[in-house]
Amino acid sequence: MITIHQIQLTNDQIDAVNAGETVPAFEAKNKLSIFGADKFDSKMFSMFTEAYTVATTRLEQAFEWTNLWNRQDMVEAIGDRNHSSSVGDIFELNGEFFLCSNFGFKQIKVEAV
Repeated sequence: MITIHQIQLTNDQIDAVNAGETVPAFEAKNKLSIFGADKFDSKMFSMFTEAYTVATTRLEQAFEWTNLWNRQDMVEAIGDRNHSSSVGDIFELNGEFFLCSNFGFKQIKVEAV
C-alpha cells in the first residue's frame, strides 16, 4: 500500500496568493513541481497532507493510477482537495518516502510532523 501526500492549498491560502501575498505552502509547491527533490527541505513535509492510498507497492503504478485514472478501483481518496499525482508529490511506501521528480522518484527524508 502506498500513501500519496500532496500540498493542498486552503481557500484562504488561494485567496492570499491571488492577492499577491507570499504563501509558504504555495512557494514550496511551485519549487518542488519545477525542481523536484533538488529543492526539497524535510521541514516542507509539514505542508503536506495525505491525499490517497493506492493498493500497490510499485511507485510507477501508483503514479499511473492517480494520474491517468485507469484503475480507480485501486485508489482511495482521502479528503476533497486532491489533484492528480504530479511532480512534487510524496509517495510513502513501508515507512520510506519518495518524491515524484521530473523523471522517476527520488528517496527523501522527511521531518516528522
